[in-house]
Amino acid sequence: MSLSNKILIVDDEALIAFDFEMTLQDAGFEVMGPATSLNEALEIVSAEMPRAAVLDIDLNHCPVWPLARQLRDAGTHIVFVSANLRHDELDNEFRNEPKLDKPVSEKDLLNALKSGLAA
Repeated sequence: MSLSNKILIVDDEALIAFDFEMTLQDAGFEVMGPATSLNEALEIVSAEMPRAAVLDIDLNHCPVWPLARQLRDAGTHIVFVSANLRHDELDNEFRNEPKLDKPVSEKDLLNALKSGLAA
């Protein structure tokens, strides 16, 4: 499955997801989602793989790791955005992906996305 040029947003807080969506659209990106649950996100990527993804880690007490692994294996650039960045997975499996602490500025989010997309 080839990657699209779209950015997937996954966050269980609808207002944050909407804010990310507006930020990315204003910057010229096409957005997939936003998804507010792991199952919703997995359903979205089953139809089309995004070029990049902005992922919250804890989705209503459900960790995002199954989705993150699927995205990573497909070559999707991942940016983790969370209020809790203390996870073994971030220190080990996903140590090279950008991690942003909530609340995140538009500038930091766009820089993290653009740096990975340029690589």
